[in-house]
Amino acid sequence: MSPLPASETCRAARALGGRLAAAGALAVALVALLRGASLGLASLLGAGTLVLLAGSARLGTAALARALDSARTPIQPKKDG
Repeated sequence: MSPLPASETCRAARALGGRLAAAGALAVALVALLRGASLGLASLLGAGTLVLLAGSARLGTAALARALDSARTPIQPKKDG
């Protein structure tokens, strides 16, 4: 099994991060509603959570891309002298 190209791996990670961010925001909004918050407040909490989680997912994807690039770059031995 050959490894996936870095761009394809990052695209999959970005898609997964977006889905997880949306699920997390929905969970926060639903819990806020169940705890008695108004619809407006629950919506604001969900939107804030979505922004924070989506930003974190983008940072994680960027870190993954950087790690994949450095892992595929051959290490040059140090030259003595």
